Amino acid sequence: MLSTAHRYFLQVVRYGSVKNAAVSLHVAPSAVSRQIAKLEHQCGAALFERRPQGMVLTGAGELLASHARRMAIDTEQAMREIRNLHRAELTTIRIGSNEAVARNLLPAIVGGFRQDGPDAEFQVHVASPGVVAQKVRDGGLDVGLAFSLHPGGARVRHEIASPLRAIMAPHHPLAALSSITIGDLRPHPVGLTDSGFTARLLFDHFAEGEGQHIRLTYSSNSSSVIRALVEAGDAVTLAGELPLADALAAGTLVARPMALPAFEARYLQVLAGSGLPDTTERFVQRLARELDATAARMARQPR
Repeated sequence: MLSTAHRYFLQVVRYGSVKNAAVSLHVAPSAVSRQIAKLEHQCGAALFERRPQGMVLTGAGELLASHARRMAIDTEQAMREIRNLHRAELTTIRIGSNEAVARNLLPAIVGGFRQDGPDAEFQVHVASPGVVAQKVRDGGLDVGLAFSLHPGGARVRHEIASPLRAIMAPHHPLAALSSITIGDLRPHPVGLTDSGFTARLLFDHFAEGEGQHIRLTYSSNSSSVIRALVEAGDAVTLAGELPLADALAAGTLVARPMALPAFEARYLQVLAGSGLPDTTERFVQRLARELDATAARMARQPR
């Protein structure tokens, strides 16, 4: 088991400051500082360089961080195996995804899984793709659903193509076009979620390239806010079709392809570690099948 000092140390490594680590741990910064000082005394070496921009690991700190991460993963693995021995105990499945997937895709999949018999509890953590992937790697999540611009990866158990489309209300002027260029967006308000998401990364890259300089009118950390603006007809957004399957099928939103190959090369990945409890492993397999089925249904829909 990780000691308190090691847990606090890893949080400082993750957040880059004592203050932010203390917020995440719900303790006073002085408590974190004491634990770091205790570790440095035990090691006989400084673990961090205290810089104006934050805490930076020394060579000794890098070694300890690597050891502590392995210890955390081993501890989590051991705890999973212990929990798995107690079949009468509920299996808790910790899932991470962005807001749109968590709201529009997960409820039916999770509900169907439970109706078919497995007695499980679910915890859903909403975060950006990078945070979801990191938490799966660290053992903080059992399963992750994350969009990526690169196929494959160490923790990828399944993936499907999920190209970015221009999404708008059916009465929007751009809905009359068969495909959308970045330049086509210039006269119209564009709404996107905050930085760290694949749609925003591609938009920021191409909107500033080739002299486009397209302004982002709406930005929010909530995809629900952006969707409401789009459905009201006041904005266009960039998103995958899978999380919007119901709205696209009902005709309340329409999707148009972007006339740039980079927007096609995006994937929805199912991330998971090894050694999962049987119930969690069955859920991962069910999740992959359901995503494939949803993608197949959408492919059959008339455009």
